[in-house]
Amino acid sequence: MINVLGGIGLFLLGMTMLTNGLKELAGDALKKWLNRFTGGTISSVLSGTLMTMLVQSSTATTLITIGFVSAGLLTFVQSIGVIIGANIGSTSTGWIISLIGFKINMQTMSLPFIALGVFVQLLAPRDFKAAGGLFTGFGLLFLGIDVLQGGMASVQDMIPFDSFQADTMGGKVILIVLGLIMTVIMQASSAAIAATLTALYAGAIDFEQAAYLVIGQNIGTTATALFATIGASTAAKRTAMTHVLFNVATAIIVTFGATFMFKLTEYVTTTIHDGFDETLGIAVFHTLFSVVGAIIFVPFARPFARMIEKIIPEKGSFLTRNLDDSVAKVPGVAVEVSFNTLQDITKELTTVIIMLIRSQKRTTEADSKLNQIDEAIEKTRLFMDSIQSTSKKDRYKHISLLHALDHLYRLAKALREQHPNSLQLQPMLTKKWLTVLEEVLLIIDEDSRLPEISMLLQETSAEMAAERRDKRNAYFENSVGNMVELETAVSKVEALLWIDRLVYHYWRTTARLAEYQTATKKSRHGEATKDFALTD
Repeated sequence: MINVLGGIGLFLLGMTMLTNGLKELAGDALKKWLNRFTGGTISSVLSGTLMTMLVQSSTATTLITIGFVSAGLLTFVQSIGVIIGANIGSTSTGWIISLIGFKINMQTMSLPFIALGVFVQLLAPRDFKAAGGLFTGFGLLFLGIDVLQGGMASVQDMIPFDSFQADTMGGKVILIVLGLIMTVIMQASSAAIAATLTALYAGAIDFEQAAYLVIGQNIGTTATALFATIGASTAAKRTAMTHVLFNVATAIIVTFGATFMFKLTEYVTTTIHDGFDETLGIAVFHTLFSVVGAIIFVPFARPFARMIEKIIPEKGSFLTRNLDDSVAKVPGVAVEVSFNTLQDITKELTTVIIMLIRSQKRTTEADSKLNQIDEAIEKTRLFMDSIQSTSKKDRYKHISLLHALDHLYRLAKALREQHPNSLQLQPMLTKKWLTVLEEVLLIIDEDSRLPEISMLLQETSAEMAAERRDKRNAYFENSVGNMVELETAVSKVEALLWIDRLVYHYWRTTARLAEYQTATKKSRHGEATKDFALTD
């Protein structure tokens, strides 16, 4: 039993290191891939399949998908296709184990990989350390299988597998529940499937028992997604619901159609292999399980999406609806979500400023919006603080957004500190400001026009600064010449400074968002990203 637990532990550690290494090495490429190749539902399924096969983790694919839905880069319908594809892609682990894992000496193959990986992690430059984790993970994964094989031979005498035969409905249900429990305990369907394949190879269970365990493991893999939705965003909850409904419905269909599925599995296995290899058969069965589900669900993706949207309606502030802690674990996606959130906050602040200028005073509605904005800024700050940007490009974009967030905070603070008569004291300036804001509000949702907005506001800020310098001196000259009282002059100067402060922070916010957008375009086209040109 100790060997079995130790083997599972080594397998899980190896799978974690392998996944993290692949995510770090290919994270930006995966982002580009998912963004480029998720058009219709079929292409979304293919993207999810290939992406999961690459990172060897359907959980990683799910997290990136949640982030893309949150960032508005994928529709919810497209995300359903990606999740279905992730289920198909996750079956690749079984293929690797059945085709390689039981054909060669695992220990002989695993130790060189572990040694190579450790040396790379210790000695290689920082940019190559992720490759070391990948090699080490690969070696530990197969070492775990080797230890698991040795332990499974002794465990088969301790566990009464004969009591759970797959020839009765009760036995089938027990096996499915056992498979579900295995995955929930291990928190990884790949580890549960590895244990099942090893037990089958050791003769502890027969093919049909293994197949029903796999059905249960496919249900159990949704537990991780469910746990991740506690306190998560609506997008995360909808994605988790998609995962659960797809896997449970497919499990029910496959269970009742098991006879047909076994015959199909046997046919496919004997076609690609000389004779029926049971471990390879389980890999085939696992893939067919997900493919059958895809065939059933893909044609109904849109009605399925509408049903889930009704079950889980949008809740909470619309400004922070996309800030999901689980998304923060994928830096490239998390900064994209942060950018969209800051853009929404900027737009809302624009409406508040326009509202104040038109009404010439603070209103209850404006105060309510400012409260929402303050909460959104604080929540965004906490979210961005949890992002661990590793690549140079992500760090550059992350810092740009932190600057934008800081200016938004100062802009909101300035609106809170509004001089009671500032708008009435500077009617010409506020009229100019209103014209610019209304123009900005029309195009602020168009990401490509952010640099244009920034240039417009830069010009406005420069004009406001010139007006401030000239009028400030004029007001005090009038006071000295006894043309106006000093108190009136001071009030007008305070109004000048307040408006100038508003315009400046608004301009700097859009300039930093435009800087982020420019950096994103350059990275998509493979261009070098220069160091910061802006100063605040």
